[in-house]
Order: sequence, then structure tokens, then C-alpha cells
Amino acid sequence: MSFYYQKSEEQLKREMEEALKLKKKFMKIGGASLLGILFLSWLLCFSLIKPGYVGVVVDLFGSSKGVESKELNVGMHWIAPWKKVYTFPIFEQNITWEGDHLFAFQTKEGMSVNAEIGITYHLDPSYVPVIFQKYRKGMHEISHIFIRNYIRDALNVQASKVQIEDLYSSGKEIFFKEVQAQVQKDLKPLGIEINRIYLINRFIFPQGVIAALNSKIEATQRAQQRENELREAEAEAKKIVAQAQGRAEAAILKAQAQAKANQVMSESLTGALITWEAIQKWNGVLPQVMGKDANMLMQLEKTK
Repeated sequence: MSFYYQKSEEQLKREMEEALKLKKKFMKIGGASLLGILFLSWLLCFSLIKPGYVGVVVDLFGSSKGVESKELNVGMHWIAPWKKVYTFPIFEQNITWEGDHLFAFQTKEGMSVNAEIGITYHLDPSYVPVIFQKYRKGMHEISHIFIRNYIRDALNVQASKVQIEDLYSSGKEIFFKEVQAQVQKDLKPLGIEINRIYLINRFIFPQGVIAALNSKIEATQRAQQRENELREAEAEAKKIVAQAQGRAEAAILKAQAQAKANQVMSESLTGALITWEAIQKWNGVLPQVMGKDANMLMQLEKTK
């Protein structure tokens, strides 16, 4: 009996030693696992901000909870587990509203106009925390709700100053410049930089309005054509009159010049000059028949 009990005590001692070893082993494994979990958790607290984006940090606990004023730039950032990061693109965005999402507004006469419109814009990186704190939304909501509302208001304000035929013709360019200037002025203080607002295709008018505007344009073009033809006829008539006046004035000037020449000639024809011209033209032969003035040559011979 004593041998049996002695053997049991030795076996119990070995089992206890093995249990202690196993406990130490599990403690080591558990410690390593805990360290691994802690390390993995530490790694998971890193947030990567890609190029073209900035991050906004929101503190969820404590007295300082809320949106942090400093944005996160490109790179890896360690963020505490009780904080959350939202990323926003700062590269240029292109948004279009077409089909069922087009804009509707009224002109000065109260005529309805529809338009498919697009915009290009980007966010000022330093304003991203302010934008998030103000709207508490992502880029989709900021684009399709808040920016769209500003564009809609600008369209209504500027359209109330113009007539529908201005939008039907070249006046649409001036109209969109005014709309763009108003939206830029409203959104720039919020950190939203509007680069361009543009019309996709053309304005959409009611068919009755299009027909009336086309008729008016055609009538204006016909009147303009008749006016041009009348101006051409007047110009041609003036040209003919001017040519006739020119010919008449030229004839008058020619007659005046001839009269002046005749006057000078008559004043210069003295007796001596006439005699001298006759002598220059005489060939030295006396005429066969002489009239009453034949003594003139006799006098000339006496003179010799």
C-alpha cells in the first residue's frame, strides 16, 4: 500500500509540473498574441491620404470632439482609434446635369427655359475642414445639392434680366458669364473654386416660342435684305450722279481753260507781232494778185 501511495504522489507531482509548464507556454503564446493584436491594431490606426486628396479628422470622444481644423495632407498618418478620417478630392471635378436633372428658369417675359448645364470646380485644400463642418456631407452631396442650389439661384436671378430672344441668339454667352461670375462670388468664400459653368448643347425652348422666334428672325432678315438692296440702289444712283457731275465739271474746267487761253492769245496779238509772224512764214515770193494792203510789203522792202 505504501508503494502505491508513493507512486501516486510522484505521478501527481509530475502532472503538476507539466501543468505549470503548459501554463507558462500558454502565457507566452497569449502574450505574443496580445502583442500581435496590439501591433495589428496600431497598424490599423494608420490612415493613407492618396495624392490629389486631403483628409478631415473627426474626434468622436472627449471634450475636444468635433472636426479638427487642420487637414491631413498626402501620406501616412497615425489616427487614434476614437477618431475618424474622411477624405476629399482636391483635383478638378466635372459635373453635368442632363436629362431629368436639367435646370428650369424663366426669362424677363416669364417664358420658361430649360438647360442642360455642366461645371468644373475644385476645393481649396485649406478650406476642406470648414466645408465638411458646414455641410457634413461627401462630395456627391456637395456637388448635387449645395452647388446645384447656388447655380439654380444664379440662373433665376440673371434670367429675370434678359429676354428670351437674347438667349435664342448670341446673348447666351453673356448670360452664362454673368451666371458664372455670381456663383464664383458666392462660393469662393466657402473654399469652392468654380472654374467654368457651361451650356450642354443648347437651351430648350417651348415649340411655340421657337416658331415665333424663327418667324421674327426671318422677317428681320427679309427687312434687312430689302434695306441692303435699297442702300445698294441709292449707292449706285449716287455713283451715276457723281460721274455725271464729274464729267460736267471737267467740261466746264476745260471750257474755262480754253477761254482763258483765247483771252491770253487775243491780248498778245499786236500789229507788230502779226507782221513778225507773217515775215517768219513768207517764202520771199510776191503774190500774183495784191489787194489794198500791198503797200505793206513795199514798206518792208524800203525798210531793207
